[in-house]
Amino acid sequence: MNRKSFVTTSALAGMSIMAGSKSMAAQPAPMREIAVFTKFLEKLSFDELATAIAPLGVAGLEAPLRKGGHIEPDDMVEKLPLFVEALAKKDLRVLIMSSSIDKVDKSGLAEKQLRAAAKAGIKKYRLQHLKYDLTKPIKPQVANFKVQLTDLAQLNKEIGIQGLYQNHRGKDYVGGPIWDMIGMLEEIDVTHLGMAFDFAHATVEGANAWEMNFHSAQPHIGAVFFKDYKLIGKQWEPCPIGEGAVNPLVGKIVSQNLPKDIPIAIHIEYVNGGEVVAKTVEAMKNDLATVRKWLG
Repeated sequence: MNRKSFVTTSALAGMSIMAGSKSMAAQPAPMREIAVFTKFLEKLSFDELATAIAPLGVAGLEAPLRKGGHIEPDDMVEKLPLFVEALAKKDLRVLIMSSSIDKVDKSGLAEKQLRAAAKAGIKKYRLQHLKYDLTKPIKPQVANFKVQLTDLAQLNKEIGIQGLYQNHRGKDYVGGPIWDMIGMLEEIDVTHLGMAFDFAHATVEGANAWEMNFHSAQPHIGAVFFKDYKLIGKQWEPCPIGEGAVNPLVGKIVSQNLPKDIPIAIHIEYVNGGEVVAKTVEAMKNDLATVRKWLG
């Protein structure tokens, strides 16, 4: 190669590198996916549901595919492809399946549902809540639940789907104090079974400790849930996000500490009476705006 060719080739290579750098720099940062929990829209047809949610601009749904939900457990194999197809027409997906599953049952129904979900492209599902028997010692129950979750994690690994356990307020809920669920998950790979960290329930059960509990649970988190509660007298009442006890800093904390591939699900629990569908969708729109503002 003569000097002229070398200079020309080098210049072209430099331009290519610069162009590539500019191209890479121009790529927008990946957005964290947000889902809306469609618990109060279960009476809609699959197409009606997709049409109602599409204008919100979310990635998809946390869909109740459980007893009383959009699809009953026994109907998953038959109806789930139709559900997913209806959502896909509106560029929506099931980001999280809310299930009735809490163990590997002898009937094989849990495995049947999870295989159907994985085949339909669903990557995550939420477990049904576990509860303590407060008339018996807690420590042996924790040990038993750990075995139960370990077995379920093994099934998830075989199928290729991630289970998520949500911390929930209440005197007898497993995961309510959060430390118990962290202990149960310590030897389980989060890609097989982890937590859906609910900031509202964490705030109710630990008004001054929710942030510490979040960081303790962080290695096990596979999704986060946003909603809000007001304390009225001695009762916690659901309310729009930003009007209750949940600290707006949760958005910043999620943005700074969790990888972008960990999704958010927004839960609406405060709509009552009247045009439930219209009210729920409007509430979703408003809460989405608040969460996006908090995320920065």
